[in-house]
Amino acid sequence: MDLDAYRAAISDAIQSEIDAKKFYEQVSQRIKDDYLKGVFAGFAKEEARHEQILTDILNQKKVDAGYFDCDKDFHVSETIEMPEVTADMDLKNAIGLAMKNEEIAMKKYTGLAENCTDPGLKSIFMDLAAMERGHKHMMEEKFVDVAYPEVW
Repeated sequence: MDLDAYRAAISDAIQSEIDAKKFYEQVSQRIKDDYLKGVFAGFAKEEARHEQILTDILNQKKVDAGYFDCDKDFHVSETIEMPEVTADMDLKNAIGLAMKNEEIAMKKYTGLAENCTDPGLKSIFMDLAAMERGHKHMMEEKFVDVAYPEVW
């Protein structure tokens, strides 16, 4: 694979993580509830961790598949609409928002992989989609716990 194409794909992924981190920080500042402020601050820290993982991968000039080993997907996020950010947002909608953002990122990378003819670059996009699917799965677990407490 062309090293420049590889670097561009990973750099784009890094920028996406930076943008997500900024988004969660901004939401954290808008929310009134102290607990939810902490939840969104935690999401921002997680995105910063993802940025660091991708930066490490970029600097290594290779992809370690161990970073992207999640293929679980409950498809819960596909059943809800994107919650609106409000100062009075509740925990269910806060986690729903994070879950939907991860779904969007996962679909973005999947689409890039499906439309890529370079096998190496396609593999990177599939790995990035798997990473986002892992984040989505984590949010879906939290969402189910909050949105459907009667099940537990």
